[in-house]
Amino acid sequence: MKSQKNLSTLLICPPLGAPRPRGRRGFSLVELMAVVAIIGIIFIIGGSEISRAWKRQKLQSASGDIKVLFQRAYSEGQRRGMRTFIQVGPLVTAGAVRYMPLYLIGDADQNGAVGAFCRNPPVGAPGCPDLLIDEYDIVVRGLTGVDQEFSLSDQDVTQVKSTLWSDNSTNWNNPRVLMCDFQGRAIADIANGRQIGAPATLALTHVDVVNGSSQPPTQYKITINPVWSVRVEKQIATSRNPDLSFNWVTQNG
Repeated sequence: MKSQKNLSTLLICPPLGAPRPRGRRGFSLVELMAVVAIIGIIFIIGGSEISRAWKRQKLQSASGDIKVLFQRAYSEGQRRGMRTFIQVGPLVTAGAVRYMPLYLIGDADQNGAVGAFCRNPPVGAPGCPDLLIDEYDIVVRGLTGVDQEFSLSDQDVTQVKSTLWSDNSTNWNNPRVLMCDFQGRAIADIANGRQIGAPATLALTHVDVVNGSSQPPTQYKITINPVWSVRVEKQIATSRNPDLSFNWVTQNG
């Protein structure tokens, strides 16, 4: 009986000379610094990609907003019983604020031309004969110092790249106008009521594309067809020319 008791004690209690398990040791300073460095690298790489993705998303959203504004020209004209105009520019400077407006205007005085316009004027109101239906502004400089994000040219942020509008000169101080008449025709030669013979286009890109810091360079080509309809094409640049213009390839319709 005594021998059995001694045997059970040996099984439960380890011998006095047996090695004991060591406690957990902490991280060394070198290990902690290595982990912090790896986390920092991941954050920098991930943060840059997030920033680029955010800019791409904002550019795509802006192109969609402009498309909707231009599309409304026909439906607003039918609803209000008046011809409508879309006008790009000119640049507006108001103190510290500068912006590039895109207007949707109603021909409230029915004279077939863009006159002075404001929101909700009485028909034929003196000094404001036409109706400002809606507006989209590309901010160049805001009250809080916000810098320009979008550009209407792939070569110069102070220019507008367009075709078949009433004025296609490059400077953003020159307004460009298209009229949508009662038949839904897109007209650039407003004085003669001549319908455009091919789609009119307008470019929208990011200022980072113009200065060469955005990869891959992306722009959205906004197209207004001779019979009023609007579409947007996403384009990727395959190369850049000596004059700083890009060679664009349509990615999707």
